[in-house]
Amino acid sequence: MEVYWEPQKAAFCGVHAVNNLIQGPLYSEWDFSQVALALTEEERKLMAAQGTDSKDYLVFMAKDSTHVDESGNFSIEVIKKAITNMNLEITSLNHPKMKKAKQEPHKEIAFICNHASHWLTIRKIAGVWYNLNSLLNNGPHTIGETYLGAFLQQLALDKYSIFVIRGRLPDPLQEKGNGMRIAVSKISTKGTKGIDMGFKGEGKGKGNGGGTGAAKSDLERALALSRQDQGTEE
Repeated sequence: MEVYWEPQKAAFCGVHAVNNLIQGPLYSEWDFSQVALALTEEERKLMAAQGTDSKDYLVFMAKDSTHVDESGNFSIEVIKKAITNMNLEITSLNHPKMKKAKQEPHKEIAFICNHASHWLTIRKIAGVWYNLNSLLNNGPHTIGETYLGAFLQQLALDKYSIFVIRGRLPDPLQEKGNGMRIAVSKISTKGTKGIDMGFKGEGKGKGNGGGTGAAKSDLERALALSRQDQGTEE
């Protein structure tokens, strides 16, 4: 079995996060741009209905789209639209109806998380949880079910907004696109090394997260990696 993972390209982490969620290159930057344009047009029509000579409408028409910036960062509305277009639900983990998800996150299927301009995906694949953050230098790693809650708590402490994904995830696409298809046997279960053969020239050889299994708990490794991720900028 393989896991699909897209590493970071420019500032397109939103695209990567959604494609990593659905396990295939369904969306491109152009697709997201079209979603952003459609959302902007919907907003324009709503504003126009209130009067095209109003100050708010004129200001709206004078500025660039609020759904994508010059660097290629897309708004949360674009991410949500791309996800709901696949008949999936996306709901804040802090929403009252997500109380059960907070208590038992391992019973969910996926989470997508946002801080500032960065997006990342955490998803269960064949019963195993994976951190599919596109910024991980050595590729994705597993997260033990027991420590998933603590991992999410650390992301929240690091100011991430966490969203629960519900619904039937589509079958994985076979196209490679801009991503990598990685055999699960080459994905670290230790939480810090990622692909055991390394990525971008790093981590050559059989990486095991450093030290022995007794040296650090899975929880410590997961939290350390989470903090490391936050210090990496796009």
